[in-house]
Amino acid sequence: MKKLDLYTDQDLAARLKEDDQLAFEVLFYKYKNKLKGFVLKLAPPQIDPEEIVQKVFIKVWMLRTRIDAQKSFSSFLFTIAKNEVVDYLRSAVNRKIYLVGEGLAEDLNIGDEAGNEAQLEMEQKVGELIRNLPERRRQIFELSRYEGMSYKQIAAKLNISENTVDTQIRKALNYLRVEMKKIRIFLLILFSR
Repeated sequence: MKKLDLYTDQDLAARLKEDDQLAFEVLFYKYKNKLKGFVLKLAPPQIDPEEIVQKVFIKVWMLRTRIDAQKSFSSFLFTIAKNEVVDYLRSAVNRKIYLVGEGLAEDLNIGDEAGNEAQLEMEQKVGELIRNLPERRRQIFELSRYEGMSYKQIAAKLNISENTVDTQIRKALNYLRVEMKKIRIFLLILFSR
């Protein structure tokens, strides 16, 4: 393995493209800690960076035949990592919406079709609530929750303090919690008829 450490990323990527498992291993050990640090900066604390790093390298192995060895391997890797974090955040939001819809179905003792209808109604209402946030608050919330940006990244992008980002996200979440309770009551009334 020491001998492979002398190769450039381009050489290792070319070897990886040809199914070289040793090249894959060298790239894994070279980048795993850097990726973990990247995920820690990018993602909220509830995300396990080890899990994301593992998913990234699984995806790299699966996409190995499509790797362009002439392009930056690290850019390829970090793009996959960013996309994995964003996918995780999106699925977490969708899971919450789904569970709220499922909870409604159980509360109302309704079947799958009506439960799906309640869930769809809930998803539409959540989207509407997010669109109704004040413009700057909505922008900050979407950068955090949908694009997976850290408070620090949002602050730098929008030229505001991290404290402002935190305050705006807290206000958005409080607003959504209050409004979600109202929507849940509305849907309970609507679907219990």
